[in-house]
Amino acid sequence: MVDQVVADPNPNPGAFLLARRGSDDRFGAAGVADRAAGTPMAPDLKFRTGSVTKTFTATVVLQLVAEHRLRLDDTVQSLLPDQVRADNALSGAPITVRQLLNHTSGLYDYIDGLLPYFRGLDQYWPRDQLIRIGLAQPRYFPAPGTRFRYSNTNYLLLDLIVERITDRDLRTNLERRVFTPLGLRDTSYPLAQTVIDGAHVHGYADVSLLLPNAPDPTRFDVTAFSPSEAGASGALVTTAADIARFYRALLRGRLLPQGLLRRMLTDTVPTTGSAPPAVAYGLGVYVYATKCGRAYGHGGSAPGYLTYVLNSRDGRDQLVAHTNWNSFAGTGIDEDFWAAFQQGYCQRPG
Repeated sequence: MVDQVVADPNPNPGAFLLARRGSDDRFGAAGVADRAAGTPMAPDLKFRTGSVTKTFTATVVLQLVAEHRLRLDDTVQSLLPDQVRADNALSGAPITVRQLLNHTSGLYDYIDGLLPYFRGLDQYWPRDQLIRIGLAQPRYFPAPGTRFRYSNTNYLLLDLIVERITDRDLRTNLERRVFTPLGLRDTSYPLAQTVIDGAHVHGYADVSLLLPNAPDPTRFDVTAFSPSEAGASGALVTTAADIARFYRALLRGRLLPQGLLRRMLTDTVPTTGSAPPAVAYGLGVYVYATKCGRAYGHGGSAPGYLTYVLNSRDGRDQLVAHTNWNSFAGTGIDEDFWAAFQQGYCQRPG
């Protein structure tokens, strides 16, 4: 099933699928996790999840809502008054926590403005610098809540809000509220550390834009890329089993009250302008259209890594799909990868 993802002319060195039907697990892997060592790809290796991190961050935010320490309709301007200046994007119409969560704030995506500041793959990016880049540009649209426009800046602001409310950084909140209670022993939220501890997948990317003189620039090893570039929007390192455990626990009500979980999944906006298969976005969760019905989860794109997670509403049916090639251009999912992981999700045992 995954062989087509790594077959020429695809650039992907390796890929894997983990599919779950209740207590039944099925695995598929092809290619290599490390080109230099020839290590076979396997679903139990650690990897960078990219924006799958957003569901984890959103869960912490919604837990604070459940604890009445935060409201979805609280405005960013009231929660972070020192971030508001006459010359930045927060000086316009009020933006709410809900609009950060569902990407309807209209704020510029700082990722699109990083290139002039790039100094190397292991460069540490302070969160405040990334936020300043995101707020220095005009909004994509002036009226928040009117339409969807994906922006990683939203989740860095949520990170800052969590820190202000709890007086603890997001890593501590994730560890205490999610990782430890669920026993996610292979999951971490590194920012300054560029090396992935333990057995892991190596990520490869086309770095011809950034490092034109690099050997084999279209399949350059970018594993040591600094996760600080993504922060709360995409810095998580984990395994397929830990991701599946997290989403199953979330969807079965172990992390959020049922009312807030329902809002997370159904308080959605159409993902107009986004690449299929996404059809809607909730509060940190994508809604996907598959040939066997709607699925909930998230995609994750990091330099050298591409991940997609699909779940049924009750968390019984799950799929984690990963490949270790992804360009800096953010081209998104390719047709072969989508076909393979949709087949893995929809295929029934026997």
